[in-house]
Amino acid sequence: MLLDFLLLMIMCLLSYQDFKEQSINSLWLSFPLLIAALFYRSSIWLTFSIYCLCLIINTLNQEHFIGNGDLDILAVLSLYVNFQQFWFICTIACACQLTYHLFTHKQALAFVPAITIGYLICLLPQILAN
Repeated sequence: MLLDFLLLMIMCLLSYQDFKEQSINSLWLSFPLLIAALFYRSSIWLTFSIYCLCLIINTLNQEHFIGNGDLDILAVLSLYVNFQQFWFICTIACACQLTYHLFTHKQALAFVPAITIGYLICLLPQILAN
């Protein structure tokens, strides 16, 4: 639970940075990535392979649909949660973005805050149980 809280705090920091600057410093994710590689039993090589493929596709599309920083966060997050939780977080994040877009009509939206909200909602049952 402590590691999840640490990741949540880093994601909050990156959310603020993404909201203000439309970019993030992905070096903040190096510590959670190292922790996930050491303590979680997810397939880090499979995640790394999928991440590299997504980065290549995203670069070929000139980051038109999603930013590379968003992919960095999703890759690290996928090491902390299971498949069902990951898709739940993505669904919540997309719903937040659609709602925010309806009110602001902006074309470029910061996606990291929406991912953070999705992760927080995913963690709420664990937080309330303790």
